[in-house]
Amino acid sequence: FLSNPLALSRLIYLVPLIVAGTLASFSASILNNLYDMDIDGKMHRTKYREDIINPANRRTLAGIAMMFLLGSMLLSYILINFLTTLFIFLGFLSYFLLYTVILKRRTTWNIVIGGIAGSFPALAGWAAVSGNVSVTSLFIAFLVFMWTPTHFWSLASYRSEDYKNANIPMLPAVVGVKAGYRWILVNTVILIAFSLLPVFFTAFKFPSIFHVGIIYYVVAVIFDAYLIYRLIEIHSKQYAPAQFRSAFIFSNFYLLVLLISIWFVIL
Repeated sequence: FLSNPLALSRLIYLVPLIVAGTLASFSASILNNLYDMDIDGKMHRTKYREDIINPANRRTLAGIAMMFLLGSMLLSYILINFLTTLFIFLGFLSYFLLYTVILKRRTTWNIVIGGIAGSFPALAGWAAVSGNVSVTSLFIAFLVFMWTPTHFWSLASYRSEDYKNANIPMLPAVVGVKAGYRWILVNTVILIAFSLLPVFFTAFKFPSIFHVGIIYYVVAVIFDAYLIYRLIEIHSKQYAPAQFRSAFIFSNFYLLVLLISIWFVIL
């Protein structure tokens, strides 16, 4: 939303966008947890969910989830526009139906393909401002898409036993932490190359097609360099779980700071 040059003149749409997106996210999360009731208790990371979601309140929670989704759709359609509503709905579908139901328990590529769920909020945010899709919004969407495997495979390497216990074919749990690390490296190289595209366009004086700015250029170079350092540390420390955990934590800040740096272009 805030990366759109028209954002400051369309701030009236920001609150309904946040509310609609949050409701859809809550809906998808509730349904995801309901669907995964049989495996959450086998994983240390999700064991606490058993205290919240159980067969006794399953129908009630499913009803609440559908009410949240309906509220999200109505709010975004009435107060914003159809395209934003469509992207929010596709985000919901791709997370719950595509990732949770279809991919998660069937393939090691679950998080790669399912990562598209994280791309739709970027498209919805841009569409809320101008009612269309742009190169910049596609850039942000694909940046999130490419970031997801690095982020989640780092977590899956740290918690690999969890996924083995739950029989979920998360890549590091299937091929092993060392082989999984190589896949993290491959994905991260692609992620970094893509994140630096606007920098290359500027450096080689190509026509600018990305609406980002100098702050993004500086931040991307610094944070890409530190991301490489974090991954090198994993190898130098013999693939210690704590190093994967550090990479996972940093990846959160990596994406957050890159996205915030893009926002400054509207100032």
